[in-house]
Amino acid sequence: MMEHASTARAFLRRLHPWLGRAVHTRWTTSRAAYRREAEALLLALTRHEGRMPVDLALRLEGFLGQLYREWFPRTWRPNPTYAEVIRDFRWWLGLAETWGQPPSRAGTTRRGARRAPEPLAQQPEQLLRMLALPRECTRSRFLASWRRFVKENHPDLNPDQTPEERRRFAEAVALRRR
Repeated sequence: MMEHASTARAFLRRLHPWLGRAVHTRWTTSRAAYRREAEALLLALTRHEGRMPVDLALRLEGFLGQLYREWFPRTWRPNPTYAEVIRDFRWWLGLAETWGQPPSRAGTTRRGARRAPEPLAQQPEQLLRMLALPRECTRSRFLASWRRFVKENHPDLNPDQTPEERRRFAEAVALRRR
């Protein structure tokens, strides 16, 4: 699974920060020992490019096997292969690395679940009529229409406006609730 030193280095670099955080009361070896061994393996892997020597590969496999037995419950996989050990660690790391990130807003609802309705604009009816919007206009639709209106009618962007157009713009600005 990890025949090349660069792949093993990348994997250990990804795993190393979690060795300092993850610990269970039933661990038989201290996390400091695992961190030291991971650092020693990383140092040994920096000396090799391409395929790993057999002795280093066996050392890495033994280290990950022991760590796996500590990290995952016995009921997880009774006798995992080396490929399953790596796959389980990668799965766990993929999950753990998302813990510090803010939740994404897109696609967070389950299939079939209803989304909360978008809030209404809550603007004066006269302003909504000026913008040709319905009374039950959503906030996002209102903002898009408002920005378009301001861009088209702002006196600084249209210096040759008539006094009536300037009055209409000033009236719209005065009506807008922030």
